Amino acid sequence: MKVEIFSDIACPFCYIGIGNFARALEASGKREEVEVIWRSFQLDPSAPARAEGDLYDHLTRKFGVSRDEAMAMSERVISMGHETDIDFEFEDAFAVNTFDAHRLLKLAAKTGVETELAELLFEAYFTGSADLSDRGDLVRLAVAAGIPESSAREVAEGEDLADEVRSDQTLASEFGIAGVPAFIFDRSTGVSGAQPPELLRRAIDQALVSAA
Repeated sequence: MKVEIFSDIACPFCYIGIGNFARALEASGKREEVEVIWRSFQLDPSAPARAEGDLYDHLTRKFGVSRDEAMAMSERVISMGHETDIDFEFEDAFAVNTFDAHRLLKLAAKTGVETELAELLFEAYFTGSADLSDRGDLVRLAVAAGIPESSAREVAEGEDLADEVRSDQTLASEFGIAGVPAFIFDRSTGVSGAQPPELLRRAIDQALVSAA
């Protein structure tokens, strides 16, 4: 069975949902029967390379609210993160355009370390520990995930794999995906949102039965 996961590094619910999916897949005991394919999705393709201020400032501009309101809006996300061992640090993080990060994820898929790189990118984005608009930082994270430095630098400093990222975004439109994370099982059923592990495990089990 194939599971296509559409997500964006800039999406906190993707960070949570993908972690929950990994737990669900492990609990199912059917990891070897499931092929996971990561698909690129940009919540804001027109975003600047790096936005001014922290993530709270970004939310005030995006939703037209005060900083206090942005902080209140984020409390649910932060709480959900704590439940899944994720520490969001919105005051230290900042918004960036994630297109180049998605290109590096495409490279990671070719070397079998996409999950490792995705985890590093999510953590960096939501803690501010690295600047994902900086190609040097992207190379450093790619190398930490297990990608040869020469390959990572070639992609980061060029335009390779851009068409693959755009192709995923076109596919998302064809599927009618407007928000992420979205989990598509054998292109027949799907689950969207940062669902709990129990729900995702049921979806995995049902899809495996259908695929048998």
